Amino acid sequence: MAKTRTVTNFVGKNSLFDAGGAFAISFYRPNTNPYSGAASNAVTVDGIPVESGSSLNIKQNVGDFDHSQYDIVFPPGGAGDNILYVIRIMEQ
Repeated sequence: MAKTRTVTNFVGKNSLFDAGGAFAISFYRPNTNPYSGAASNAVTVDGIPVESGSSLNIKQNVGDFDHSQYDIVFPPGGAGDNILYVIRIMEQ
């Protein structure tokens, strides 16, 4: 069994995010910004909407690594804050 580590990144603008060889990756959109209390704006990952307070989870088969680039888009016009956390399980 491989040793793993968890890597968490914050994304607050439109970008391509490289999975970097992760075993699993999750995109979490909180309900509100924990610092300002503002609501989180709508966001999509490769065109899939991530609902407020929810996450999109992608895992690989045993022994496979994710080398995808995910297109993160915050549509214009949101009144809250652009907030998305990306959590990856990586080989140590």
